[in-house]
Amino acid sequence: MAQALRYVEASEVRAWRPEGAAHLRLEIADDRTILSARIKLAFPLSDPDRLISIQDGDGKEVALLRTLDGLEPETRRWIDQQLDRRYFTPRIDRIEVLKQEAGMWRFVVKTQRGDAEFYVRNWRDSAHEIAPNRWQINSVDGGRFEILNLDALDAQSLRLLDQLL
Repeated sequence: MAQALRYVEASEVRAWRPEGAAHLRLEIADDRTILSARIKLAFPLSDPDRLISIQDGDGKEVALLRTLDGLEPETRRWIDQQLDRRYFTPRIDRIEVLKQEAGMWRFVVKTQRGDAEFYVRNWRDSAHEIAPNRWQINSVDGGRFEILNLDALDAQSLRLLDQLL
């Protein structure tokens, strides 16, 4: 028999990583402690601070945390770290080079974390406008990049992107 999904509040959740442990531990008050907790977002792009899936080491969903707001600072730090690791998407601030090579588009970009180079095979299948002027680009090696606001890019970047848009 399927068990109903439990929703939990921030006050019921405590997370930590014991010294030397590879995985996050998470306690749900008056319920259980998960020794190898996995944290995932139900809506990573549209609502990244709400409905956080708490899963056990096998990937089975144990509960949904309604919001990150109100978590104890240490718990929030550990959960944010896990989410950042899982959903890290470099933000493209500038496009230096955009050329077609061997049937793929080669991007050389500046991001908030430094320079990056990646390839996109089929633009229409690999780039999506996820909100007005906000684009997510998937590279051939599985990486994700994001342009938060197309209109905020410099003139050179926009001229290069005109080839694709």
